[in-house]
Parts: sequence; structure tokens; C-alpha cells
Amino acid sequence: MIPRARGLFVSFTVLAVAFCAGRFSLPVFYAVFADPKKFGWSHAAAAGGGSVVLLLIGVLGPLIGWLADKYSPKAVILGGCVTCAAAMALMSTTQTEIQWYAFCTLLGIGIAAASLVPASMLIAPWFTKQRGLAVGVINAGVGLGGYIFPKLATKLIAQQGYSQAFLTLSAFLAIPLVVTLVLAPQAPRDAPRAAASHARHSISDAGGVLKSPLFWIFGVSLFFAAHTLMGVQEHLVLYLRGQGVKPPDAAQALSTLLGASAFGKLMGGAAADRFSTRVSMLLATSCLILGCAGLIAADPKSTAVYFTAAVFGLGYGGIFNAPSIIAFEYFGTERVGTILGLFMLFFGLGTSSGGVVAGAIYDSTHRYSTAFTVDLLSCVLAFALFLAVGRKTRESDSGRQLLEVRS
Repeated sequence: MIPRARGLFVSFTVLAVAFCAGRFSLPVFYAVFADPKKFGWSHAAAAGGGSVVLLLIGVLGPLIGWLADKYSPKAVILGGCVTCAAAMALMSTTQTEIQWYAFCTLLGIGIAAASLVPASMLIAPWFTKQRGLAVGVINAGVGLGGYIFPKLATKLIAQQGYSQAFLTLSAFLAIPLVVTLVLAPQAPRDAPRAAASHARHSISDAGGVLKSPLFWIFGVSLFFAAHTLMGVQEHLVLYLRGQGVKPPDAAQALSTLLGASAFGKLMGGAAADRFSTRVSMLLATSCLILGCAGLIAADPKSTAVYFTAAVFGLGYGGIFNAPSIIAFEYFGTERVGTILGLFMLFFGLGTSSGGVVAGAIYDSTHRYSTAFTVDLLSCVLAFALFLAVGRKTRESDSGRQLLEVRS
């Protein structure tokens, strides 16, 4: 197997299993801990563990990127797989809320180390062209894992109980661990030079990035777009159940959203290669806007909900690609781990706030239409900022051309 194919396979597997086994199966366990006949925790206490995981994935992004720069993406991923497995094994012993939050903290650290940052950096040196599509391919693993693991966790809990289910899921982490250990390719020696030649802006240190207006425009737009993602995803089933939709049908709507996100990742990556990252982001946010509007307008019991979920999922997938393809197109790949991590910080803050804010709005108004309207407005702001990137890029390009003429 050639190195680039090995890299794609490894990164796809890491995101499909190491990232998804904990991240997307975790909500299934909330009902166990909130069951009055078992633990009797509040819904907020049970779901709070998931918020901790999401927050750590974002907050630790710069550190994970720095570690991948200093050592290697392979080493970081291996550490992440081991940490995730240990965290899920410990979760099988959960008896108190303090233990739950401690184990979720460990899981968040592990998932951050086996997430988009090191997985993208593993493949970046091998794709000086069609890098956006490559990012879309590995991120499609998240769509696959997101479809499989919630259903698998539900089945395991019913058959084995929550404790054994956690242990079984932790065993799945052996798959990405072995695959990474055996197949992960070493970066080519000429990777930095090749990558830099295809970067629109090559900045090799985080300090320089923080001075770039492009960084802040992209970062804030990522926050608003990611906020919309989780505001809808985390509450779609609760919304539909509250409207009288049967549990299997509500779950199918969420599965449709996550399944469509796999296609959105591929389409978004191809659009970034064919046109630009900015065009890809504009298309993705357009789908999110249409999805939010459709969700507000559609009858919850109609088939239109599934179509709306699919449209939203296409945008979801495109935005999920964003941190990697923005970093690679505008800032190159040389020492880009910290830069990519900084973008993941914005992304993580957006995802961790989306579900919390939507829940708080519903608790205050008892209407999900209000919460989804706020998500819609958040995405409109992201769209406007991505439009602003075009003008800033043209100004930057014109300035560089002027300097070349003067010299």
C-alpha cells in the first residue's frame, strides 16, 4: 500500500473509531444515569459530561497541535487511543457524579489527541493537490462512526448492562491503535517545501498567525457555524420527541443528519479543491441556513423533517472540514499543528456552547423554534464573515502584487 493510501486509511480509521466510540456513544448512556430507578441524576448532570468532552476537544487543540509538531501525529494518535480506552474502561466503574466528570475529562483528553488535528496532519504532507478532498475522505469516517456507535452502544447496554458496554466499547480502541502503529507513514522529507509552495499564506509560528486578520475572521466564523451544528444536533431528538414523534423515527432523523454529513465532507473537500476554501464554507453555511429554516417551518411528523435533516447534514459535513482545509490553504503545512489547533479552539468553543445555549433557551421559553432561530442567526453571521474573507484576501493579494511591482 502506497504511503498516501496508508495515511488516508489510518486517519479514516482513527476518526471512525477512536473519535466516535466515545464521542457519539456517550449520549446513549445519559439515560442510564438519569434513570430514577438506577442512579437518579439530573439530565444536566448526565449530559454535562459530554459538554466537558466537547470543551476539551477544542481547548486542547493548540496543545495537541504543538505536540504533533514537536513529536509526530502518529505518536499523538497512539497516546490518544490508549487514553480513550483507559477512560472508557474506567467509566464502567462509575458510581458517582464526581467519578463521571473525572472520567469524562480523561476521555476528552484522549479524543482531543485522536481527533481532527493529528489525523489531518498525518495526511497533509502527502497531498499537495486535492488536499480538501483528502480531508473530506478521512472526515467521512466521523459520519460512519457517528452512524454506527450510538446504535451499537444502545444494543450493548440492552444486552450486557452499562458497565460491560463501556468495557466492550473500550476494546474497540485496539483497532485504531494497531492500524496506526503498523500502517502510519512517515512524512516525506520534502514535505515542508512542497506544502509551502501551495499555501496562500505561509506563517510558521502561532505569534504571526495571531496578528493576521484572516485568522480572526475565520476563527470567529468557525465559532458561529460550530455553534449552529451542536445547537441542532444535540436537540433534534428531544425536539421531535416533544412533538410526539416516535423514538425510532426521531432517531432516524438524527441518523439521516449524521449520515448526510459524510457526503457533505466529501462534497465540501472537493469544492475546496475545485474552487476555494471560502466557496466550500459558503456552500456549507448555506445548507445549514436552509436546514435551520426548514426545521422551523416543517411539520415535525412529516417526511420533510428527514429532507431537512439531510440538507443540514450536508452543511454539517462541510463545516467539519473547515479547521483543516482553512489552515492548510491559507497557512501551509509547515509547523501548522499549533495553527490548526487554534482553529479547533474556536470550533470546540462553538460546539460546546451550541447545545448548552439551545437547552437554556428551551428551558426559558419551552419552545425549540426560538432556540433553532438563534442557531439560524448564528449561521447567518458565519456566512457573512466568510463573505468578508473574500474581500480581505483580495486586499492581501493586491498588496503583495504592489510590493512586487515596487521591488
